[in-house]
Amino acid sequence: MADDGNQPTPNSNPPAAEAAVAGASVIAAAPTPPEKDPIIPEPIQKLLPDTLSRLTAGLPMHELDIIIKEAKACEDALEREIETLEREIGINTKRQKSENDNDQQSETPLTEPTMISIPLLPMPYQPGGEPGKGHINYLDSVDAMLETEFAPPDRYFTISALLGRLRDPMKLPYPPNSRLLAAKTTVAKGKKNDTESEKKKKRLALKKQQALLLLDKNDIYLGEQPDTTALLSLYKKISSHRTAAVFRKPVNPAEAPGYKERILFPMDLSLVRKMIVARMIKSFSSLHQRVGLICHNCVKFNGRESDYAVLTRDFEDHVDDKVLEAVKNAVATAAAAATSSTAAVPTAATALTGK
Repeated sequence: MADDGNQPTPNSNPPAAEAAVAGASVIAAAPTPPEKDPIIPEPIQKLLPDTLSRLTAGLPMHELDIIIKEAKACEDALEREIETLEREIGINTKRQKSENDNDQQSETPLTEPTMISIPLLPMPYQPGGEPGKGHINYLDSVDAMLETEFAPPDRYFTISALLGRLRDPMKLPYPPNSRLLAAKTTVAKGKKNDTESEKKKKRLALKKQQALLLLDKNDIYLGEQPDTTALLSLYKKISSHRTAAVFRKPVNPAEAPGYKERILFPMDLSLVRKMIVARMIKSFSSLHQRVGLICHNCVKFNGRESDYAVLTRDFEDHVDDKVLEAVKNAVATAAAAATSSTAAVPTAATALTGK
């Protein structure tokens, strides 16, 4: 049960957060006509990097290393596709080599995953396909590029897992005029629900994200609990939710082909409870991070738009609510205890002096 090299990273891990946000930055920086609202509203743009950094807290170092390498691989593949398009329309440009490119070549590259481990890759990027269609991690055929909306994907779904845990209003939008079914459904719902009530929900959700970011500065959230009472109470509230059922036991690899190959650090709620009882989890933050790893694994294996990913986002939303509630109650209890202790001091002095 010991972690042995699978220890979660500290709450602050800027390199991994920067790598994970690389794809989101491209969308955020997309030009928007002056008369239209930006694709990602400014308040969300400001919170996005810190939110992604928070979601990486607790991920094993090996997973963070893959996120960083995949971000670089996706960026390089996208630049190669852009070169191909520029040549096709007669733009004579050549990609300039930078020091970062030299650094990347010196690193150990990611090995190509097997088909059993990546069943959800967009068809043009499936390995072993026709020339220009997936035999490498970028397309070298303009026709192939025009046939798909997809850009070079992360082949191990590490970045997708991170972005797939973002919830409204932080969830990244689909590209304008997307023909994907999920995008059309999202747009249709947005038009129907664009009411004052929905706007209020979004404002409250944004405040909740801000409150979650402030937890990293809260001593009670980060500090070690004196015993298991508060942590087991929080665990019970988390595990009793309707969406928690699928996370209560370990995934059976026989029922999920490729799971052991893709998920190197499995986690489930039964293991979380054992770790609390064994005092391997001693703080609210540690519990929060372990449950975050459960969510990361689920979205990574099943895909960010799968039914399981939707359920995971609902589950993590509930977890965040209960963590915030537990910390708030603990802060109030500590404040009340401190007030009571302070008030008792003059009383004791009076008893000693008789005045």
